[in-house]
Amino acid sequence: MDIPAGIAATAAMTRQAITMEVIKASAKADQQVADILAQSASSVAALSSRGTNVNFRA
Repeated sequence: MDIPAGIAATAAMTRQAITMEVIKASAKADQQVADILAQSASSVAALSSRGTNVNFRA
């Protein structure tokens, strides 16, 4: 027994909307991790003076 086209279209659009929200949430989480890593890297570089002043003539 087939379902009406309107119901099938609505169901497909709902599935697509849910999928897009999951992808957006995943991308947001990935961006937050990247921001945390960038912040950690910059704070370590600011705290450590070793290796920040390199003499290329040596």
